[in-house]
Amino acid sequence: MKNWYTGSGDEIAYKEMLIEINNYLQAGGKVFIGTDSQLKKDCCIFATAICLHGNERKGGKYYFRKRRTHSKKNNVLHTRIMQEVKHSIDTAMNLLDKYPDADIEVHVDIGTTPRSATRTMVDSVRGWLSGVGFTCKVKPESWASSSVADGHTK
Repeated sequence: MKNWYTGSGDEIAYKEMLIEINNYLQAGGKVFIGTDSQLKKDCCIFATAICLHGNERKGGKYYFRKRRTHSKKNNVLHTRIMQEVKHSIDTAMNLLDKYPDADIEVHVDIGTTPRSATRTMVDSVRGWLSGVGFTCKVKPESWASSSVADGHTK
């Protein structure tokens, strides 16, 4: 898994990022993972964030990676959201393989309000995440995807 960056945009070696995550987990921290996407004229950009927040330290830190795809399938909202969830699950599973006792929460950029175009997906996405063993948060509690990852899709 290459091309991870710190929240300030500096590239970080994957092994170095894992050491920092391990130290954070050893201190009792919880990991929050979220992915967001944005359609551009000729592609779709996906950004996945691994957020470390909520242990005894004040503040937090995060890492992100971006992927660009030219698939026309991502023009369909349902397909794009499911791809976001897949990126988050892949990242979470990778961390869980390395840290089996890690407390990992996956944040998904979907809403439950009547105005939300993604409201019909909530049950299936929650079921998918629950089925692979992760807690799922949706809007307005899904800050790792809708605030952190979103900032790197531009």
